[in-house]
Amino acid sequence: MPHLIIEATPHIARLLDFRSLMGALHEQLAAQGHALLAELKSRVHTADQFLSGNDPTHEFIVVRLLLTKPRSEPVLNDMGRLIHDVVRDAVERVEPAFGWQCCVLVCDFSGAPYIKTVRDGTRSDTGASA
Repeated sequence: MPHLIIEATPHIARLLDFRSLMGALHEQLAAQGHALLAELKSRVHTADQFLSGNDPTHEFIVVRLLLTKPRSEPVLNDMGRLIHDVVRDAVERVEPAFGWQCCVLVCDFSGAPYIKTVRDGTRSDTGASA
């Protein structure tokens, strides 16, 4: 059940089409066999207040990949690299006129309790488990 939590500073957030970016991330992660497409979840938060180092004009985009199922170290690295490269390429395509950073944090929570409910459109349980 991978979760992608994207945090972006305002200028980067205004330049990117996040719906397309999240779709591309989901499709590529699923195509590589890292997750089922239906299990991927993404959301974006824009930071109203931020500072990168001591430069108030330097912007950034950070993606936290939260994982609840165990994966090998090479797979964790592959997933992080894939996400980084897709996001970095998206930012480079819009050619920002300011300094920026792209970071990915891979957070393995596979040993932590994870409780969820999944309901279909009829409100009946689907029997999903984590």
